[in-house]
Amino acid sequence: MKAVVLHKKEDLRWEDIPDAKIKDPHEVVVKMLAAGICGSDQHYYKEGGIGTAIVVREPIVIGHEGCGIVEEVGSEVTKVKKGDLVVLRPARPCFDCYYCKHHMYTYCEHVQHLGSAALFPHTTGLFAEYVSVHEVQCGVVHNLKPCVGAFAEPLGIAYSGVNALGNIIGKDVAVMGAGPIGCLCAAAAKTVGANSVTVIDIRQEPLETALKMGADAICNSKDHPEQMDKWAEHKGSFDCGIEATGNGFAAVQLMKIVRPTGVISQVGMYGLGHEPKDLGPFAVKGLKWHSVFRFYEEFGAVIGALDRGLIDPTPLLSASFTGDKCVEAMQAALDPKTMKVEVDFNGYKPE
Repeated sequence: MKAVVLHKKEDLRWEDIPDAKIKDPHEVVVKMLAAGICGSDQHYYKEGGIGTAIVVREPIVIGHEGCGIVEEVGSEVTKVKKGDLVVLRPARPCFDCYYCKHHMYTYCEHVQHLGSAALFPHTTGLFAEYVSVHEVQCGVVHNLKPCVGAFAEPLGIAYSGVNALGNIIGKDVAVMGAGPIGCLCAAAAKTVGANSVTVIDIRQEPLETALKMGADAICNSKDHPEQMDKWAEHKGSFDCGIEATGNGFAAVQLMKIVRPTGVISQVGMYGLGHEPKDLGPFAVKGLKWHSVFRFYEEFGAVIGALDRGLIDPTPLLSASFTGDKCVEAMQAALDPKTMKVEVDFNGYKPE
């Protein structure tokens, strides 16, 4: 079968690999239909790893955002059947460590994450014609376009970020960053009862997309810094906030506009040298700061939101490429003007 394989930095190939097989009675084989390119995939391609801790040491099939059809099931599979359309949760916990026994699966000590080089041998990802996964990684959906289903993983991150805020019914939420995750956070917040969601960025075009995703208001903080100053008056104007940029300056700005004792959900991952430099606004306002790392229990909310049409992520889809155009797809994803780029494994084209 064919797959998108990263051999080393900037060496991405569409090539033959061994067929996906069931090795565990709880596994299934899924025929991939669509898969999204994540920021981590871009780091693997451009840098050969993610920071200094995760480095590609052998050829790896990347990708962890995807949707497909169950082709084969193991002998003990009960949650899905052949022919089911499924969205995929990347994490496969061990179910045996301290954290798994306490239902803290996100922090499993031995978790296998699709398309990750954190372990050796590396964990095969979703940029392939077929993949084998555990049945708990599958969420059954109905009548869903594959390009929509491929948004399940990033939407899971968004729901994890919103979940970290606690009860937000009737609250005013600020979201820093109008990238795919920030826009999905805005959409997710609206589905769980936020009174208003305001998205802030320095780029106007993504902000316009945020409106299409359900944001009530937007602000270009580069063009309108006075609005940020106004929101910071009287110790803040928002009940809580989501930081989805991974930019320390943006995080400090968010701390200034969230009211005392409010909660900030840190969804963006800070690169080296991009951490917040001024924690003064945090220290004097009694803010609560929750880091968000992957997701797990939010998977049910993701399935429901997509399958019932509560969230339509298609405004975020910039382009789709077939697997043999994987390098072009990656280059498109790296373009700052694009939002989300997907790899198509079934000749499917979004409308």
